[in-house]
Formats: sequence, structure tokens, C-alpha cells
Amino acid sequence: MLKLELIRGDNYDEEYLELPATPADVGEVMARLDETCKDAASTRIYGAISDVWNIGQYLKHADVNDPVQLKKLNRIAELTRGLSRDENLIFQGGLDSKSINGLDDVIDVGEHLDRYLLVRHVTSDKELGICLVSCGIKPFDESVQPYLDYSRIGIEYYANHGGAYTSGGYVLRRDSAEQALRDIVDARNNRQTFGAMRMG
Repeated sequence: MLKLELIRGDNYDEEYLELPATPADVGEVMARLDETCKDAASTRIYGAISDVWNIGQYLKHADVNDPVQLKKLNRIAELTRGLSRDENLIFQGGLDSKSINGLDDVIDVGEHLDRYLLVRHVTSDKELGICLVSCGIKPFDESVQPYLDYSRIGIEYYANHGGAYTSGGYVLRRDSAEQALRDIVDARNNRQTFGAMRMG
């Protein structure tokens, strides 16, 4: 689901536009906004309701009255529909880890979620450092591991590989991650999928 919160001028009496929407749907919302402010040119997207928590900030400069931009907003709504929790996190992390310069960039992330990797439960530099060491991506002898600066290890990895932390894990591009990390994440995903199939 993707629902845009629209406001007009300095008036914060918002109206909501659920996407995908037709020009007629937009017209109805505009008519309701007219009741509090007649300056249609000042209409703007204030935020969004979506399972991709951060998507609203990347849509704020779109114009729902522009047919081309409305078509792109509708495409984004289609891309967010029916996503799993992990896919929502990947979409969120993909947006935060890339330079987003318009709706086309948002669509590019949504259409290529398979380009990204979600390292579950890694939400900080320290947790990333612990993950890298425990998985052998950054090998250290067990005798020195209690003394390691895991935050520093995570910071260095993040600086070299990019990505973004989300509430459910660390998202980075697959082509930026070492093969060993891709293999570990994919193996975990396969185990979870197999477990779900056995329970189902």
C-alpha cells in the first residue's frame, strides 16, 4: 500500500491519495483541498504511508497533477504492493544507500531489489563488525576477538562498501559484498524458506 499525504500552502489540513490513482481520483482530492485553500499551485506531498517506511521523503517533490509524474507514482505503488517484510527492508535500504534524484531512481531501486543483499539483524556498525568477524569475512584469531573494536571494523567496512542500516538489517548492493557474505546470506535465506515450507 502507498498513500500520499497532501497539503496545500501553509494549511496542514491534509488529504490522502491512495495509489495507484486515476486523474479523477486526484481531482477529488484536489476538490477537498480547495475547501481549505484555493492555491492549487501550492499543493505538495507532505509524507506517505507505506510499509517502505522512508519512501515518502523520496516522493516529496513529485507533482500529482502532472500526468507523467502520476504515472510514475502509480508504478512505485505497484512496486510496493505485496512485498514481504524483507523486501520492504531492502527497498528502504536501497533508497537510503543510493543517490535518489527523482522518481525514476525510486523506480529503479524497486524494480531491481535482487541487486541488494539484506544482512538480517545487523543494525549498527558494532553489529556489522561482530557479524563480519563471526562469519570469517574479517578473520581474527579467537584469542584476540574479545579485545577487538567491532564498531571500528564495521565503520571501515561500511565506508568501503556503502549500504544502509534499517530496523531489520544492513542492506548493501550484492556486487559490493564479498562472495563469502553473499553465500552466507543466501544460505540463511534458503534455510528459512525451507523451514517455512516444511511448516506450511
